[in-house]
Amino acid sequence: MKKITSLAIGFFLLVLTSFTTEKTTSAFQEKLLKAKMNFEMPKDFKEVPIISNMQMNYDFAIKHVEKNFEVRFALRSLDDRLKDYYEKEKNKKPGEVNLSPNKLYQGSFVAIAFNISGGKMLKGSSTFPPEAVKAEFNADWGAITMVEAGKEFGQDYKYCFMVAIHKDDIADAYYFYLANDQQTLKEQMQPVFHSLKFN
Repeated sequence: MKKITSLAIGFFLLVLTSFTTEKTTSAFQEKLLKAKMNFEMPKDFKEVPIISNMQMNYDFAIKHVEKNFEVRFALRSLDDRLKDYYEKEKNKKPGEVNLSPNKLYQGSFVAIAFNISGGKMLKGSSTFPPEAVKAEFNADWGAITMVEAGKEFGQDYKYCFMVAIHKDDIADAYYFYLANDQQTLKEQMQPVFHSLKFN
């Protein structure tokens, strides 16, 4: 079993104590190209509509054809933010501090988890080992957490297991695994875990 999958399952168990290939939509394909990522539709899943909500916008969603288990994906390319950052750096005045988009992934991870939980504080999170996240996702950083899903984002789902990965100068990506019980999350997450990764 791969390191990150083992880490994810281990983290999942820790949190438990505290509480066929199809084509994707063209809009998501464009996001994949911009984020330099590839996606492979896992077996026994189908695309489902995006639910508009104020807690977290996402770009694509799939659901198991038999189980009450859904995965949502959000891709955030860094290209426009990097252009803005370099422009600000070029014209920086004395005393001004500009943060690189390559330094914001941890704060974004916490803020998104806070949003999707409806404002509840994280009970815990775990960062992937650098060599594992590179080997398995071709990313430079990654982390996981689990929250009780806020009503607007979660809709009829109770739990959300969230994965975030970052690749310098390229993009941030977020995966939201949703189910009503933690056992379903644990059983269904592994086959989908590596369906989206950086090229």
